[in-house]
Amino acid sequence: MKIMKFLLITFLLTTFLVGCGNKGALIEKDYYVQINEELQTPNSNGHYVYAQVGYDKDGNEKVVSFFADKPFKEGAIVCITRSLEGYTGDPKVINMDDLPENIKGNFIQS
Repeated sequence: MKIMKFLLITFLLTTFLVGCGNKGALIEKDYYVQINEELQTPNSNGHYVYAQVGYDKDGNEKVVSFFADKPFKEGAIVCITRSLEGYTGDPKVINMDDLPENIKGNFIQS
């Protein structure tokens, strides 16, 4: 009977871990930032580096650092996907209308 319980628990844990195996399946979070810096010069790798105050959909504030292949215009609103590992997905420029309603007040409409 103990062996059956052990096998059942092992099976359930394995199923759960495999199901959540996609990178960041449980820990990814989108942050929304508004570019408030003038255009920068690229670093030695050709990337533009930003460190901006961002907000998640719940309105929690955090400084978000990210790289971009090309510079963003001042005032652009960008969505950054972050995980606990610090990985950022490709930054995406979005419209003010695409922001969660409860954080729109944190952004200046251009």
